[in-house]
Amino acid sequence: MSRKLRLSMFVLAIPALLLGTAVPATADPSRAPHVLVGTADCGSDGTFDFFGTESNSESTTWNPVFITRSDGATGLFIPATVDLTFTGPEGSFSFTEAKGATSGPVSCDIDGAPAPGFTLTGTVTGKIILTG
Repeated sequence: MSRKLRLSMFVLAIPALLLGTAVPATADPSRAPHVLVGTADCGSDGTFDFFGTESNSESTTWNPVFITRSDGATGLFIPATVDLTFTGPEGSFSFTEAKGATSGPVSCDIDGAPAPGFTLTGTVTGKIILTG
């Protein structure tokens, strides 16, 4: 391949690649296939509506939960411990787990609906990060 042809391809390819990467990425986590929605009462930190996307892994990593405070402020809840009870037509079961050796500075009582006909209640601790 001639040097002039290689240079022309290079000069044309770089702007094309840059234009392709200039498009912003968007996502709508509220439309994810596995979404948990509910309310959280975090005492003096406020009352929140929340939704979280379920991780498909069996690891100990937990996804942050998207929150909206009753005054409209939005943010993330980063869980540190969970103590939950799931109830459905076949009965109920409890799930307690901690991430690391320490709990978060905020404790919240939650109620949610993981699927039609099922309820979720419990207490979670973690960190609230308000973003808007």
